[in-house]
Amino acid sequence: MKEKEGRKNALPFIYDIEELKKRLGFSEKKAKEIEKTIAVYPLRIPEFYLNLIEKENPACPIKKQCIPDIKELSQRGVLDPLIEEKYSITPSFIKKYPGRGVFLSNTQCAMFCRFCNRKRLIGKSHNINNSHKDTFNYLEKDKTIKEVIISGGDPLMLSIDEFNYILMRLTSIPHIKILRISTRMPVVYPDGIDKRLINSIKAISPLYFIIHINHPKEITKEFSEIVKKLRNAGCILLSHTVLLRGVNDCPYILKNLFEGLIMLGVKPYYLFQVDEVMGVAHFKVSLKKGVEIMKLLRRELSGIALPSYVIDITEGAGKIPVDYMYIRKRSGKKLLIEDLYGNIGHYTDDGKKSICSGCNICGTKRNFRG
Repeated sequence: MKEKEGRKNALPFIYDIEELKKRLGFSEKKAKEIEKTIAVYPLRIPEFYLNLIEKENPACPIKKQCIPDIKELSQRGVLDPLIEEKYSITPSFIKKYPGRGVFLSNTQCAMFCRFCNRKRLIGKSHNINNSHKDTFNYLEKDKTIKEVIISGGDPLMLSIDEFNYILMRLTSIPHIKILRISTRMPVVYPDGIDKRLINSIKAISPLYFIIHINHPKEITKEFSEIVKKLRNAGCILLSHTVLLRGVNDCPYILKNLFEGLIMLGVKPYYLFQVDEVMGVAHFKVSLKKGVEIMKLLRRELSGIALPSYVIDITEGAGKIPVDYMYIRKRSGKKLLIEDLYGNIGHYTDDGKKSICSGCNICGTKRNFRG
């Protein structure tokens, strides 16, 4: 992306290992490990999100999501487990489901989350913007497409002119009735969502915002204010959460998160099992534990606060509810899972146990040991 095309240089980000070391005070050994990691998977953290880190807490859930870890260099997993390239009509449009598809608006995010399922693309020099014209041409011709998910990267990292152009082109296609915007900006850099952007979305209805949020500590005052502005602009708000080992793999943490979201008018939509992405295996939670977590959440949460727990399998055609009826065969940690279309895919159920971080969200007598 050219400098004038985006907002990445206008926002206060941390890219530099020395600045990170100065701010968080970790050792030379840790600094070298981070440097080795970001040579493969780049570093970007907004100042806002960095300031949420509890420096003295080694189990800080904010730190684990944004600070590079040498474990990312593990060769477990695959680069494109959801085989998005196979389903790509153009470099910037993925059509995996009937009637809808994903528009990759860019490859830049406000923060490079360490568990990202597009680690192969994010922050790299892939210029998918060049294919946008081909994508618009395709969408105009394929009248079966009724819904477009605008993703990336993060579409809110585009310049306001680019963002408005994409919205204008998509809303001008008569058979496209629904737009979704998939973003983590309200969580990691809420100040990046300014008045101009809010004004841009007011005229579009319905417009769904899918907000990526993983921990109750991410429900900040600033996040809450942005949510209110988006709701006042007429947006329908849903959330995505990834089940992450050592971050939120506790039903009481998730209960706190989902209740907090629903009170703000954000409907918890999906709880994702970690994908088989190379570089994120250390975040995996076992399916057994995930099912136990959901069992407790079903007892403790109202239906409107309960997301669907789903898994994306390799070779599969979409999201599958995590329910043992879909597992066709288990051989040790290797699973064969059938998707909703009868396709068989693989998943390695090798999530390790995590240790309770002692956050006391659950109350000291109710720590979850699943």
